[in-house]
Amino acid sequence: MNQAIKVRRRAFSVVPDDILADERLSWRARVLLAWMLGRSPDFDLRIWYIRKVFRISQQQWVKARKEMQAVGYFQQERIQGEKGRLQWVHFVTDTPEPPSPQKPPNGKPCDGEQSDGSPIHGE
Repeated sequence: MNQAIKVRRRAFSVVPDDILADERLSWRARVLLAWMLGRSPDFDLRIWYIRKVFRISQQQWVKARKEMQAVGYFQQERIQGEKGRLQWVHFVTDTPEPPSPQKPPNGKPCDGEQSDGSPIHGE
């Protein structure tokens, strides 16, 4: 007779060693990243839930998120959602991608003025 065997074990994550050893990230950021990557693709991951599980403040989350973004593990973008409302979409990956440039090429913050694309000469 063919009988099914049920496996009972705790949930666990498999995380690439290079993520755990990535010295560009703090220990907090590495742990958060490893935990997020260990969730199944259909897991509804929410920032408030991550903060609750790890008992971290908003400031601690922002600091870790910025570390992960700087290296390319975490990305966010604004999209136009239902009813035309803008919303943030967040992505986490185990393969770091170069982050999008946050500053204009000359390193100066944008002031909202339109540019014709010509170079801005030094002051």
